Amino acid sequence: MDKFAKTILQSGQTTISNYLLKNYPKLGMTSDQLVIYLQIKRNIDIGNYFPDINDITNSTGFSSSKAYQVLHELVEKKLMRIKTLSNAKGQAFDVYDFSLMYEKLSELDQETSEDETSNEVFEGNMASNEITESDRKKVFNSIESEFGRPLSPIEIETINQWINDDEYDPQMIKLALRESVLNQVYSLKYMDRILVNWEKANIKTPADVERNRRNHEQKFNKSAKFSDKGTQNKPDIPLFKIDK
Repeated sequence: MDKFAKTILQSGQTTISNYLLKNYPKLGMTSDQLVIYLQIKRNIDIGNYFPDINDITNSTGFSSSKAYQVLHELVEKKLMRIKTLSNAKGQAFDVYDFSLMYEKLSELDQETSEDETSNEVFEGNMASNEITESDRKKVFNSIESEFGRPLSPIEIETINQWINDDEYDPQMIKLALRESVLNQVYSLKYMDRILVNWEKANIKTPADVERNRRNHEQKFNKSAKFSDKGTQNKPDIPLFKIDK
């Protein structure tokens, strides 16, 4: 058998829906995002459900930062998510999940006038979410800028959960980032603790954060003044040890 033909057969085949190839722009999916999906799908078909970023960059020619950015966009557009599953031994592992993308394709298929209605839905969603998506991108950019590196897919999923599930105000996330940077801790876990503590204290707006900060400063200043008054009339204590 010809060597090349043997290589082709051994490499296997990846089946892609023609309906996806025809309609992916209507999902808001770019060509770069489709390429990343195809490479992840190729890996999933051979049992690699969470391919390493190096495998993706080698297969696409994208840089690491470019690949992370495209993964970021897929999660942001709710075309992909990262799920944590457990195997038979109870060991946890992550997988790329594109079920949201296929749900959107299913919605397209249910429309009686595919071209007109799908475009209207997509444009309407873009218009209604314009401010939110803009704020979302600013949050990602701010964190990446302060951390000095691209966010990993898991970090992207965490931030999206803050915004979508926990409904944290993007401004509050930025303030939590500021607190982390001031404390020189560049970690989403640290930011998450800040956000959770603020929520428990019913601190929900930037004004609440500023008010809480002023209250702490006032309490600290009062405590410091009280401490100074308590020591003003006390005699000096010698700094050497007195033998008994």
